[in-house]
Amino acid sequence: MSTHQWGTQPEMFGPRHEHRLSIILRETKRLAPGSRVLDAAVGLGQLAKRLQDSGLRPVGIDASFEAVLHVRRTTSIPAVLGDLTRLPFCDRAFDGVTTGETLEHLDDDAGAASEIGRILKSDGVCVATVPALRSLWSASDDYYEHRRRYSREDLSELFRRAGLSIEKAQYWGFPVVLVYDTLFLLPMNKRRARRNVDSDTTLQSVARAGRSRALVGVVRAAFAIDRLFRFIPFGPGLLLVARKLSKVAT
Repeated sequence: MSTHQWGTQPEMFGPRHEHRLSIILRETKRLAPGSRVLDAAVGLGQLAKRLQDSGLRPVGIDASFEAVLHVRRTTSIPAVLGDLTRLPFCDRAFDGVTTGETLEHLDDDAGAASEIGRILKSDGVCVATVPALRSLWSASDDYYEHRRRYSREDLSELFRRAGLSIEKAQYWGFPVVLVYDTLFLLPMNKRRARRNVDSDTTLQSVARAGRSRALVGVVRAAFAIDRLFRFIPFGPGLLLVARKLSKVAT
């Protein structure tokens, strides 16, 4: 299986990515303007930039030097190189944390959750998304180098142990995103695993299409249908919103 170049992964652009960002951003509206938010991992900086545009004060962290350099060069957002299991920040430094499609890549996801709990202020909020349900494991997970997919119970327990109260743990992406993943994204990832993007005109065309605002808008409109099925406890993605418990005076 070939490795992918940083910044070219399909989960970093396109309609699915934009749809997932909108899910996270909807939950960050509960944070007061001016709140300091850690975006972990910051990636290309799309989420952090939108957090900034919404009046929040984001800080980015990523284990990728290329990601940190990109964010520093293209935005005014502070970004640091670091490990989510050993965050280089003081206790209670942030009002909020966003972590999108990151925990599943870590060997020590419990350590990362514990660190998130440590750096959150009392009553601070964490918004996380992860791939859901082991039964949906596919070649895409292998391509993305995932360690795991999560059930709602597993992810909730991970953050409860870190001292957070679970406010929402909801599957998303059924049925339309799941169809998209199966019929489009999976074949593309299998192709990416075999071929180099730089020499494959089909993959280059897909990458260009993923950056077309018009096309992304059309596909995202179809993804909105999934909201009608939110009552069904199933889907390829999982959203968690957790709040750090305030200390009770004794």
